[in-house]
Amino acid sequence: MQQRQTRDVRLDLFKGVALLIIFVNHVGGNPLAKVTPGRFGPSDSAEIFVFISGYAIALAYGPVLAERGFAACQRKALGRCRQLWAANIATMLASALVVALAVHVAGLPMEASNRLASFAPLFESPATAMAWHLVLMYLPFALDILALYILLVAAAPLFLWSYARFGMAAVAMSVALYLIAQAVPGLMPPNLWEGGWNFSPLAWQCVFFLGASLALAVRSGQVPLPRSPWLLAAALAVVIGMALWKGAASDLGRALTPDDLEVWLPTRTIPWADKDTLGPMRLLHFLALVCVAALLVPRDAAWLNSGPARMLTACGRHSLPVFCVGVVLAIAGTAVLLAGKSLPVVLAVNLGGVAILLVLATVLERRRTRRQPAAQVASPAPSPSGTAVAETH
Repeated sequence: MQQRQTRDVRLDLFKGVALLIIFVNHVGGNPLAKVTPGRFGPSDSAEIFVFISGYAIALAYGPVLAERGFAACQRKALGRCRQLWAANIATMLASALVVALAVHVAGLPMEASNRLASFAPLFESPATAMAWHLVLMYLPFALDILALYILLVAAAPLFLWSYARFGMAAVAMSVALYLIAQAVPGLMPPNLWEGGWNFSPLAWQCVFFLGASLALAVRSGQVPLPRSPWLLAAALAVVIGMALWKGAASDLGRALTPDDLEVWLPTRTIPWADKDTLGPMRLLHFLALVCVAALLVPRDAAWLNSGPARMLTACGRHSLPVFCVGVVLAIAGTAVLLAGKSLPVVLAVNLGGVAILLVLATVLERRRTRRQPAAQVASPAPSPSGTAVAETH
């Protein structure tokens, strides 16, 4: 029987942190978005979300492929895709309701924010917009990452099968597709709003399947990340170096630099770091962050069992509802900040939204743990090799 790996709490925790940062960044005109980690390097929370989702997919679907075959694995993936597709529709409609209230009740101009304006096609031609949305070709603000996730989950069984059969050749194929996306950046699915997706599936599949590959390598007993001080030093050099580069090239960095030293500052920000095609420097920065996190945060760190850490872990464990509710809250927060952007309002939007997401995740986690004992009684005991990983990606 395929060995099942115990759940790594760090993955859920980092994913939970990423989801909260995504919420803050999605609120239009949010001053706090200027101090999120993505402002200090080319990569941001999107890579964390996609990478850890790929890791979780491999742990959840790898045993299904090994024990029941490719067809069962593909059926499981398509079932998950249906859930994601339904969540995408529900999130869009709930967000559209918030936009309608903001525009037609509160009297806010729709064109005042691209968050609100992205729903204009739905109000102008509802039937056409819904038809395009059902086939993932009309994606208002923030919903393209969920559409990307649907495609990646659907393709995951083929990658897992290829990895089981051909090993690293499957990873090489993923990298080759990434290079094609860099060479031909226009290969992007259409979007009724703004013309195309903000995430190239050909490029972003590389992050997803690198996460899946790491999970498979760890499960097989390989050591993909040696605990080397030299590796940590190199990764930190990349992270710190790019943070300094981006800061020095910013308007604030130039304003704080004496005139006689300004000639030494970079004239442009980090190149080859486009988000839509996941530029090479962006990918390098993210991989360096992965190394730093893996080497500095041990799996058995005591603080991972603290109350705040458990709340963040619950967010990552229940990532789909937290993300969807976060999108709706971000649209609502955008409308609130358009009406007035005083410090108390900004704090209320951000702290209130984060609190709602944490409470939601905590409630969902308590419901899951209450159901777990009954499920364990009804199901066979896990094998001595480990505990099965729940599919909460």
